[in-house]
Formats: sequence, structure tokens, C-alpha cells
Amino acid sequence: MGLSAAGMASGLDIAGMTQQLVAAERKPKADRITTQQKQVNVSLSAYGQVKSSISSMQSMLEKFGKDEAFNGQKATSDNSDYLSIKATAKAKSGVYNINIQQMAQSHKLMGKELFSADPEASLGSGEMVIKVGDKSMTLNIGEDNDDLSSVVDAINNADDNPGVTATLINTGEEGGSKIVFSTKETGEENTIEIDTSAMTGQLASLAYKEGMTDSKVEQMQAAQDAKIMIDNFTTVTSSNNTFEDVIEGVTLDLKKLTGTSGSENPETDDIDVKSVKITIESDEKSTKDSLKSFVDSYNSLMGTIDKLTGFDADKEPDDPNRAGALNGDSLTRSVTTQMRNLLNEPIDINGKLYQMSDFGISIQRDGTLELEEDSDKLDDIISENFAVIGQFFAQEDTGFLAKADKLLDSFTDKTDGSLSVKEDTLKERQKSLDNDMTELNKRMVAYEDRTYKQFLAMDEAIGQMNNQLSSMMSLMMSFD
Repeated sequence: MGLSAAGMASGLDIAGMTQQLVAAERKPKADRITTQQKQVNVSLSAYGQVKSSISSMQSMLEKFGKDEAFNGQKATSDNSDYLSIKATAKAKSGVYNINIQQMAQSHKLMGKELFSADPEASLGSGEMVIKVGDKSMTLNIGEDNDDLSSVVDAINNADDNPGVTATLINTGEEGGSKIVFSTKETGEENTIEIDTSAMTGQLASLAYKEGMTDSKVEQMQAAQDAKIMIDNFTTVTSSNNTFEDVIEGVTLDLKKLTGTSGSENPETDDIDVKSVKITIESDEKSTKDSLKSFVDSYNSLMGTIDKLTGFDADKEPDDPNRAGALNGDSLTRSVTTQMRNLLNEPIDINGKLYQMSDFGISIQRDGTLELEEDSDKLDDIISENFAVIGQFFAQEDTGFLAKADKLLDSFTDKTDGSLSVKEDTLKERQKSLDNDMTELNKRMVAYEDRTYKQFLAMDEAIGQMNNQLSSMMSLMMSFD
């Protein structure tokens, strides 16, 4: 409310007095709420840092699981221009020679006749059945879609298109364009058949089936599987140029044919590269890098928790950094305790118990991890225990990655994770304190109004007393 500066009768600074009383009444209550708000905000920020660090470690553990970080296999091709290779953890170490004898290709046909591109030209009507492999579609051509462009669109846009694309080729000859049909997928099973027995007009000339003697459609390219020979012994085919699990856990992507010798085919005999050597071996470097990343990530998490829960007795009592924001917080400390317990927990692999220390990782007195510093010694540990390391970390449900993720999820789960629940509680407290401050402000407005009115009443009473005193003084003076 607006306050006048002084009392009309008393001359007192009513506005100033009112403001001083309101400030004195408000300060201890507002200070208490503000202090609590700061404490809640500091705690929320600190819990957020812990939760973020845990989430970062969970993301790393998840990535490790997807990337097979501790049991990966490294696959190389000695000529990636001809063949590229990828391997999963299922792949077994070995060396193979691959001859690429045949590349997969799609089926392509071209009509011999020229079709007019005139939109007014009717090319025929009736049912055209197009089949690719064991799938087929039936097109109904009538007067609304019997021109060349409409026929091509009807083929390409059909909902039940079996995997064929129609295109037009302008050969430069007078009379129009030729229609080309090609399959979307490669492989000898994806051959095209066109039945126009129920059609009239020029479109009837597009009939095709392998072995037809009077077809007016030419085969531009035969449907063909890819074919490779492994170690000059085993021949394998694929409907496309990717071979998956022909060698367990290995994917081969063919790029082009390798050469032949004495086949009397100059196109392949003249190719110098006769085969591609592929090598599959344990990716020990990746495992070593992953162990280092794991140790660094864990130590980063422990460092964050230690900073937020720590206490430095060497600092002055009034130093704000003497105690961490979560000093004495049992919830945050439980993260450290439970993770240390998990690190010390042995994992059974084929009837034998293993611990982190078996793989060059030791737990220090301060709770951090240390990776074997001697690089050669660590290489030997990894080489001798490669398969076991992979199982130790990546075993489904019982491996360290799965156990750690489950443990950390009990803190970070959005619904019932203990840190998430704590954050929700603090946010509710934050709202409650905001409401308290709002209510305090409302009460102070009412208090100010009430106090001001009381001072005004006092000012009025003083005015009346002054008037009465003045009257009495005047009366007394008249007696003189």
C-alpha cells in the first residue's frame, strides 16, 4: 500500500516507522526460508552431479555391452577394394582365402518395341500380371491409364508391387521410348515374369518368361547370386553381395570379382588379385583400452562422490569449501559402498571364480581403481585371459556389466531409483518453501496495512489531545 511520509497531527514519520516494524517482523522469517531454500538448491545440485556421473558410467557400460568391448574380435582384409569384413565376438580366430567368383545382380529386361510418349496415345487395355520370385501383382489398364507415363506410374506406385521398377529409355530412335523392368533386389530367385495374355494393344508385347522363344522382351542382365569359394574348397552363394555367418560371427561384403587363372575368360584372367586373405583374431588392444576406460570412468564417479561428501579439517571453520554439499549423506555414501562390494564380488566362469584383480585391476586404499602400470605385463594378462575377460564382463545377467548396471539403476531409475526419489522429495520441499515465502509476503502486506492504520489512529488521537490541550490553555489564559 502507499504510505504517507508523516502524521498530520503528530508529525511522526508514520511510513518510516511502519516500514521498520514490517522489516523487523519479516527478516527472521524470510531469512529462515531463504536459508532453507539455499540448502535445498545446493542439495539438488549435488544430487544432480552424482546422478549425472552415475548415468555417464551406465552409458559407458551399455556401450561396452553393445560394442563387445571386452571380448571383441578384430577382422581384417588384405584388400578392402575387393572385400570388406566385420566380426562379432562369436567369431573364432583364423585365416581364410576368399575367391570372389560371381557378384550378385538384379534381373533387368527391356521391351524391344518403341512406345509413344504421347499422353493421348492408347497403348492397350486389360490385365497385366507382373511376378518377381514368388510375389506378384495384377494391374488393370483402362482408358484412364493407358498412356505410357500412366502405365509406368501404375507399375511403380502399386501397393502390392512385388519388387520391380519400370523406367523409360530414350534410345534416340523415332517412335518413342523403350520400357525397362528391373528388380529392386538381387539374386537368381528374383526373376521377372510378365503375363500379358489378357491384354490388348501394344502392351501385350511385353510378355516375358524365361525360355519363351517369341518374346519381344530382351534380357539385359540375368538375375544372379553372389558366389565365393573359401580356401579353394568350399563354394557358397548368397542372393546379395553380403555373406553373414558363412564363417561364424563374420560378415563379408563383396566389392568386385577376384581374378582367375587359365579359365580362358580374359575379363577375369587378367585381374591380378586372385584371392583376398582375411584374418580374424582377438582384439586385445580394444580390450586393453576398454579396461582403461572402465577404470577412468569408475574413478571419476568416485571422485565426484568424494568431493561432495568429503570434509577437510585443515580448512577454516568459516570456509564454505570445508565440507562437501553432501557431507554425512548416507544415500550418496551407499553408492560407494555397494560399488566397492560389487568390485570385490567374484564371478563364476565355467566353474572357476574370478575377480577384477585377475585382470590387472586393483582396488586402492582410497577406494579408487588402478590398472596394471606395466604395459607389457598387462598385455600378457589380457592375452592369457582373453576369453575369460569377455565372459567376466559380458556374461548375460551374471557378468559384471549386467550386475553393475542393475545396481546403478537402483539409484537412477526415474520411477523408484533412490536418488530420483530423493530429488523428487527435494523438489517438493522447494515448492513448499516457495509457497511459504509467498504466504509470508501476503502476511507482511496485511501486517503493514494493519500497523499503518494503527499509527494513523494514534496520530488522530494525538491530534485530538493536542486540540483539547490547546482549548484548555486558551481557557486558562482567559482567566488571567
